[in-house]
Amino acid sequence: MKKIIALFLSLMMLVALAACAPVEESHPTSEFSVPLDDASYVFQAATDATPLPGGAVIALAAAESGFESGAEAMLWKGIQTFASNFGYTAQSFTYGSAEIATAEDALRQASESGAALVVCRGEEMAKALYAIQGNYPGVQYLLFDDEPHNEDYTSYSTDTSVHCVLFQEEQVGYLAGYASVMEGYTTLGFVGEDEIPSVVRYCTGFLQGAQEAAEQQGEEVSLRVWYTGKIEDESIVSSRVTEWYRNGTGLILANGASLLQNTVDAANQTGGRVFATDWDQNELGERVLGSAIKCYNAAVQQQLYSFFSGNGAWSQEDAGHTEKIGFTDGSVALAGSTWRFSNFSERQYERLYEQLRNSDLKVEAYADMDTLPDTPSVTLEIQN
Repeated sequence: MKKIIALFLSLMMLVALAACAPVEESHPTSEFSVPLDDASYVFQAATDATPLPGGAVIALAAAESGFESGAEAMLWKGIQTFASNFGYTAQSFTYGSAEIATAEDALRQASESGAALVVCRGEEMAKALYAIQGNYPGVQYLLFDDEPHNEDYTSYSTDTSVHCVLFQEEQVGYLAGYASVMEGYTTLGFVGEDEIPSVVRYCTGFLQGAQEAAEQQGEEVSLRVWYTGKIEDESIVSSRVTEWYRNGTGLILANGASLLQNTVDAANQTGGRVFATDWDQNELGERVLGSAIKCYNAAVQQQLYSFFSGNGAWSQEDAGHTEKIGFTDGSVALAGSTWRFSNFSERQYERLYEQLRNSDLKVEAYADMDTLPDTPSVTLEIQN
């Protein structure tokens, strides 16, 4: 009997200890996946989510040329995918054609089309939206990459019908800088058109990522920076970046369509490498090592789901406000449709992304080049 009682007490103690111990299986597993190929993204609602009502029209207003490739093309892909999966209708209104001359014309036509939500992007649409916002009751707007402002940028105002989304370019740049140094490039360059906050964030993120990788690798890295300004003669750009490559620069991150093409041309001549930005541009050739992208397709699908989950209106925290997106919701990435890295693996990329997402590594945002992060392993040379 004593043995039975002792056994019983032992079992009770084990049960008590087990009850006090953490049970990891009780925590829900994360459904987050580190982004690679934005073009293949399809938003999946939770299995227990309330079905969306469907039936409404979603319109995209954009430049006609933007549908060929680039940011607007990815937004359009996301809108179409979302509309198909959740029972909505997608329409597009383009300017730059004979029918619609300006961004404001396209935005007005979209607003008068019966659409519940009009999606648009960029500087020209921000000016157009500044002019017409609030004039179409019942129509809501989603603006990417800018906030409504007047022609000379002296006034910014966002109506409650508008929600603005800005990507954190410093996070995109960080991924490119880290990957470049881990791949083995220690003489880097950055080329951007204007020293404005969004371009500066790309540059300073690139700098911070290079510093982290250089410190981990025990390397000394150099970074040349050039803000070109508005140069009509593109041969000047080609000549400068070609000179950089021939004088030892191994890789240049180029921000801006014409700058990127000029840099790719120079890389083809010299054997240098290029990092693209904004969307997946790896198709420009083997000299493009990778693309540090804003995930427009994923972001617009997530925003549309949030909007229509709120009964077709922006929530109080979104209406008239600007949201910054990045690592947390998988809105920035290294494009992996073509993975050209030899020394920097996809597994290393995924590990880096999780460290950044969990704030184990920090990326600071800088709006100008006057105050910069401390980078003891990276020598910075600004060539303006």
